[in-house]
Amino acid sequence: MAFFNAFILVICIGVNAGAVEPEINNFPVDVLRETGRVFTSPARMTHTDGAWLAGIAGGGFLLYSMDGQIRHAFEKNSSAFNDNAATALEKFGDGAYDLGFLGIYGVAGYLLKKPEMTGTAMLAAESFAAANAAGTVIKAAAGRARPYAGKGKGVFKPFKARTAYTSFPSGHTTSAFSVASVLAARYESPVVGIVAYSLASGVALQRIYADRHWASDVFAGAALGTVVGRAVVKNTKTKKEKTSYLVPVFASGYSGAMAVFTF
Repeated sequence: MAFFNAFILVICIGVNAGAVEPEINNFPVDVLRETGRVFTSPARMTHTDGAWLAGIAGGGFLLYSMDGQIRHAFEKNSSAFNDNAATALEKFGDGAYDLGFLGIYGVAGYLLKKPEMTGTAMLAAESFAAANAAGTVIKAAAGRARPYAGKGKGVFKPFKARTAYTSFPSGHTTSAFSVASVLAARYESPVVGIVAYSLASGVALQRIYADRHWASDVFAGAALGTVVGRAVVKNTKTKKEKTSYLVPVFASGYSGAMAVFTF
């Protein structure tokens, strides 16, 4: 609890100069707009976007080739201490906790008359919604078997309505990075970014440790959450619609992309 309070104080220190605050009345529309940008992004992809996509896809395929070994390494390091740490870290990727934190933070900003706090909470919520909307569609389309299903890393059953086949990408990791990337982009203090991304990375590791996801799943979730979050902040600053979302999609006999890249 002491650490949580200290982190809140750090975040309250200051927002990046020139930050534009979203309007509360426009929040529902902003959420829909950002989500729409995710799904229409392939039409706006550029050569630069393609280069970024190639790099992300390359990293994803590299991890995919090592998914089995990485899973085995995590299994070998199981312990009571790691179990407790994993249980704590999981909450930072839980949607209920993320949205609860953003709600409290936003209301606190409103009561304290600090629009930058409320604005940051709104942007993070927009990022959370847009990233998870895309992630949910990709999960269904990929239909990748989770590690605990015992089917192996290469089993994909698109649109199979079972939790055991919604491994790619990691939803908890997507959520954690969609919020962390907004906090890191909005605040001047590097401590905010370090703490936010460290906690998000902890969530990613927890998902592998808990045998809920393969390493390539959490990599994709981190990429999706980060690029969407940074794009949401960038869109608010510029008020322009020139953003492309890029994220690799791996499925049996198929490869594609859905993401955003604006830096």
